Amino acid sequence: MTDPAEEAAPDAPVRYERTSTGLEFDRVAFFSDAVFAIAMTLLVVGIGIPTVSDADLGDALREKRAEITSFFISFVVIGAYWRSHHRFWAGLKAVDNRLIVVNLFYLAAIAFTPFPTALAGKYTAEPVSIVIYAITLAIASGLQAVSMWLAHRHDLLRERLSSRSLRYLLVASVIPVAVFLASIPIALHDTVWALYSWLLIIPLEWGVDRWLRPDDLGPAYR
Repeated sequence: MTDPAEEAAPDAPVRYERTSTGLEFDRVAFFSDAVFAIAMTLLVVGIGIPTVSDADLGDALREKRAEITSFFISFVVIGAYWRSHHRFWAGLKAVDNRLIVVNLFYLAAIAFTPFPTALAGKYTAEPVSIVIYAITLAIASGLQAVSMWLAHRHDLLRERLSSRSLRYLLVASVIPVAVFLASIPIALHDTVWALYSWLLIIPLEWGVDRWLRPDDLGPAYR
């Protein structure tokens, strides 16, 4: 089989087909999974083991409640991003250099998530910790939308999306961006309510799924 790099036009970005005998497509997929796995593992590192006497251990653990809570919140969040990334990757037939670069920036946001998680756990009442957290997740969600748009525009998807399907997927990706950014001014007044506001993503995405989801949406995105 001819190397995809040799088949591409001289001025076209290099594409790595899923059926290529090379490892390029799999390398990107495996690297992405590794970043998710490491980021989810590093979340627990932010929860330090208390150094106290046996008698004070219970009180010390109660003081860690916010850190433990932020760990589980971020674990669920990163897990949701991994699931979305997995579903998106399952629908690809190839990747090119543009998508690889966007994916790297996306993975940078995922890899950075343990830092704002630790901040939110230790400084829950400080607005800056929640703002950094919200910005990080907004960037990750925004880059998901960019990835989908690039894959559609440059024919990297296994199934060509209709305009309605593309609009549905982009709107679903942008909803978290809007919610996370909207939570920033809320955090300046009340950090706890800012965190609660993120729950709006659930009914908003449910509404988009109910009212905008097209019948011709491919099985990879259902």
